[in-house]
Amino acid sequence: MKSSATIATATALTRLPEALAAGQAPSASVVGANDRIVVGHIGTGAQGMAHVRSQQAHATENNIVQAAVCDLYERRLKEAQSKVGLADKDAYDDYRRLLERKDIDAVTVATVDNWHAQVAIDAMESGKHVYGEKPMTRYLPEAFDVYDMCKRTGKVFQLGSQGCADSKYRAARKWIKEGRLGPLVWGQASYCRNSFPKSEWTYPIDPDVSEANLNWKMWLGKAKQIPFNPEHYFSWHKFYAYNSGILGNLLPHRVTPLMLAMPEWEFPRRVTCTGTRAISTDRETTDTTHLLAEFPSGFTLLVAGTIVNEQGLPDTIRGQKGTLHFASSQNKVELKPERPFVDEMDSAEFSTGDPTEDLARHEKNWFDCIRSGELPFANIELGIRSHTVICLAEMSERLQRTMLFDEKTRKIHDGTGREIEPISYDSDAPVRQMS
Repeated sequence: MKSSATIATATALTRLPEALAAGQAPSASVVGANDRIVVGHIGTGAQGMAHVRSQQAHATENNIVQAAVCDLYERRLKEAQSKVGLADKDAYDDYRRLLERKDIDAVTVATVDNWHAQVAIDAMESGKHVYGEKPMTRYLPEAFDVYDMCKRTGKVFQLGSQGCADSKYRAARKWIKEGRLGPLVWGQASYCRNSFPKSEWTYPIDPDVSEANLNWKMWLGKAKQIPFNPEHYFSWHKFYAYNSGILGNLLPHRVTPLMLAMPEWEFPRRVTCTGTRAISTDRETTDTTHLLAEFPSGFTLLVAGTIVNEQGLPDTIRGQKGTLHFASSQNKVELKPERPFVDEMDSAEFSTGDPTEDLARHEKNWFDCIRSGELPFANIELGIRSHTVICLAEMSERLQRTMLFDEKTRKIHDGTGREIEPISYDSDAPVRQMS
């Protein structure tokens, strides 16, 4: 076997070489290279405050100013306002008032999942660029609404899957496009953790919360209107009305980066998914999930997730000639030739000292692309395709059917050819009873 070659960090890998590929036009309002970007924060819970703190810490290098915050819960709104140092007039309990401001260029959207789509659509329509937390939306049809709005307005959309900022995936994509793996076969990944003795996504209830300081009806949005329920507000990750559990909370961190490494970003052709809830029964969503997605090129992706065991599958992409092995805690990927090809193909390693899943790097890329008009790491083209995988997986698991997707018509069928309506806020998809 030929000796391994170490590939140093390359400036070319900091951005996608196909920056304007897949029909993405430059933004109609690209900010000048030296212009300050004015940012608003919509949703200031745990993840929203992570954005507030990160952007505050890197405001000078990114040449941004945080001008407004918005949240439906008064306590969280006041905490964000205090952290940024804003006047009362810059703290909003209705995101629509924030979007009316002409001085704001971009917004981070870190709301409950059932508001991701509407806020992103309204933001882009009002002229704002969007960093949208994962998952892209709650359901598939509204994801295409976000996609269509982004394409129509030319705004820069960054999906909050910060693993896409890891340069190892772009190094892998370069190798794959060069043909070093040969025809692709299948890939695997997982997101597994064990929160015992605590219950995953079960958070303490603020004893002071009430409908007097939380706009409960607006928080529910398109979800089923139910009486005020603090458990649903603080531990919403456990309920299908607001999210898809492991599929929406964890697996986008694996699916999207691995799809980023693909030479062509494809919609899935066929998706099947199983899910069980045998241990964590204090929720509607599953505690263990296995997803299998087949793409038109013949590549298949297997992704597993669980919240009750931390032993997972190593992130891997297999080709006929070679296999890529991704380090889980390092920005590192190794290319190893298959035995029949060791005499004609070099092994290789790409490694940097950069942190993995770096939120600040992902945000900086978004700001850079707002100025340049280029595609960000987790752009709308990649985002809609990876989110289609996630949404079809939820449908497969809950309806107990394999889902076949036609990207031209955006329609879904089962194996018999019968058209399946996407599950939505008004659908009757099965929901497990909680113990």
